[in-house]
Amino acid sequence: MSISEPGISFVTESAILLQFAEPSLNSVDVELQARICQLASTLQAHLQIGPLLTDAVPGPGSLLLALRDGHAARRVLREAEQLWQHLEFNASAGQRHDIPVHYGGDHGPDLLAVAEITGLSPREVIQRHCSVDYFVLCLGFMPGFPYLGGMDPALAAPRKDNPATRVLPGAVGIGGATTGIYPSASPGGWHIIGRTSIKLFDPEKQLPSLLQPGDWVRFVAVNEELPA
Repeated sequence: MSISEPGISFVTESAILLQFAEPSLNSVDVELQARICQLASTLQAHLQIGPLLTDAVPGPGSLLLALRDGHAARRVLREAEQLWQHLEFNASAGQRHDIPVHYGGDHGPDLLAVAEITGLSPREVIQRHCSVDYFVLCLGFMPGFPYLGGMDPALAAPRKDNPATRVLPGAVGIGGATTGIYPSASPGGWHIIGRTSIKLFDPEKQLPSLLQPGDWVRFVAVNEELPA
């Protein structure tokens, strides 16, 4: 792919936003996002979090650079530009995670609704949801919530008109063309099709979020018997 030149804007005196594409989770270019995530990790290693950067945070089509000192902006931008132009892209970079999911029933109360919206059977929804490798586009909404790209377009379902007041930790949902996992109990407007027992966020750990931008996820159905 061609290398996109990002738009550059200062969010604060010590935070720079590099915008590579329109910020929409429903139309993310997974390869571009993978490059952005790789740039973030390379910058963190190259500039060392602390002296110049406090964080490099991927968003949909963007990268937020939080600076230790606003006076370092020119140097950080120069390093980012050079790395972006000469980055050796590695599509298989990032950790891979198999996430066990119990679909339907009390674990996935909206599975039937998704089947009705998409015109698929509940079993087809599950099979399609488990049939691809998902890319962790970014984290957001709450600590450790992964927005996962690469979902089969046939599974796209609009957010609920009436959000649920409480979604359980580990709930696996679909919102638009994106799927994700709720790491903590929360209100939520996504359709919940299953639930995992894997703990996605632990504030006591050095790296609290299990899934990081740039990682890959595969869902594995653990139902003894899949719905028809």
